[in-house]
Amino acid sequence: MLKRIALVTLVLGGALLYAGVSRTDPTLLAQAAQPASPSPPRPIDPLAPPESLLWIEMRSVTMHLDHRATIRVRQLRGEMRSTVAGRIAVLDDRESFSIQVSSGSVGLTGEDLTTLLNEYVFAYPKAPLKRLRARVQGGEVLISGTMHKGVDLHFEISAALSLTPEGMIRLRPTRTRILGVDGEKLLNALGLHLDDLMNLKGSRGALAKDDDIYLDPARILPPPAIAGALAVAQVQGNEVVIEFTTTPADSVFGGYVRPDAAPNFVYFRGARLRFGRLIMEDTDLQIIDADPSDPFDLNLAEYAKQLIAGTSRTLPNFGVRVTMPDRDSLDDVGADRPGR
Repeated sequence: MLKRIALVTLVLGGALLYAGVSRTDPTLLAQAAQPASPSPPRPIDPLAPPESLLWIEMRSVTMHLDHRATIRVRQLRGEMRSTVAGRIAVLDDRESFSIQVSSGSVGLTGEDLTTLLNEYVFAYPKAPLKRLRARVQGGEVLISGTMHKGVDLHFEISAALSLTPEGMIRLRPTRTRILGVDGEKLLNALGLHLDDLMNLKGSRGALAKDDDIYLDPARILPPPAIAGALAVAQVQGNEVVIEFTTTPADSVFGGYVRPDAAPNFVYFRGARLRFGRLIMEDTDLQIIDADPSDPFDLNLAEYAKQLIAGTSRTLPNFGVRVTMPDRDSLDDVGADRPGR
């Protein structure tokens, strides 16, 4: 074992000398103390009539933002905003709108985190972390993979999850192993911290500071941007669960915004919304799960396939109710046929 530790120490020492050891960039440390959003989200105007804004509500939806990210929405409500002043939100273009959350709770499984970290957060040239695997187990988040610092180093980290006052999700290691050796003791012996090995400057929303890893919830997901004040970030069962603070604007969902009773749905109400070739004025559109026995499996990037395979009806007030099958129940070939 002593020989093995000596070998690991030699490898780490050589790698750090090769790459150049430096403490975390001061600009990155400053970023860790900033709120989750790069700039404060624009508050909802309390004097604006509710019908002048576009509202969205989701309940029990497994939402695939694209092939890189899936979020499991338990419940989410808020304002749907155009990202370009003077233009309406386009459901077919996920970069055309963002969601300012007024209340909600979403979850990420280990599989969701694995795909998100590999395909989005660290999907850039010369990323220091690769072949990552995340699990949620025993109240902690377990992350393993390869860390590149001159040479490739296999690592495993078990981390407790918490929320900082600035709204960052903090992963604080409780157990670290590097090349099979106790990483905490090894780094202490070398007078180093985890951020000496991990320069995450090029990542989307990740930062290492001392021995902790921080994730910015406003930046770690691909479009549409989902922003809001966080109340809780914790492990529940096999998911990382993020709960948003309920804002005064959420009261609109007890009056003006009232979807039909359904266990699993996505609902839009208020100002204009474009989807496909249609533009809906005074939007009243509800998408309902055809199989309510489990969460609604919705592929936002390719929702048109589910729309074509579903059915719709127009209400007396000209609102529209669309019933869609789950994404994983589609016959991809048949769903592509016009007029189905």
